Amino acid sequence: MINPPRSSTPISELAELSSREIQLFEPPADALYTIEATSRIVDVPRHTILVYCKYRLLSPAPTAADHGYYFNGNAVRTLRRIEALRTVCGDDLAGIKIILDLTAALERLRSDIRLLSRTKGADSWEKNDNEASPASPRRREVKSNYRKKKK
Repeated sequence: MINPPRSSTPISELAELSSREIQLFEPPADALYTIEATSRIVDVPRHTILVYCKYRLLSPAPTAADHGYYFNGNAVRTLRRIEALRTVCGDDLAGIKIILDLTAALERLRSDIRLLSRTKGADSWEKNDNEASPASPRRREVKSNYRKKKK
């Protein structure tokens, strides 16, 4: 029987080792990168980036330059997300586009909820929970049509 190796490293050294891990590069929001630089940052071939642009999975930053593709920090993050989805979905670019669109819609909804919760205030939400109003309808119990199987 093979016994798993036991670590004799103290916990304090493990915490120190994890702090020395290589951090993923997070580009600044206002930075612009050429297609070559973006290709190196994300480790994706230029041709693949151009295919993503063709299928509208990724869009280059609008620039005053007449030649070349430039990408901002959000495009770099989107490119990483696309590559992560490709490991799950394979080469189904239409499926990846749907997932990206749904994720963007979800983020917009979350930001709307945050904005509404800030403008409404906590007191008015608690007040609406006790009253039946169109803003916060009471929960109704759903009757189940589940039938028990006969033995």
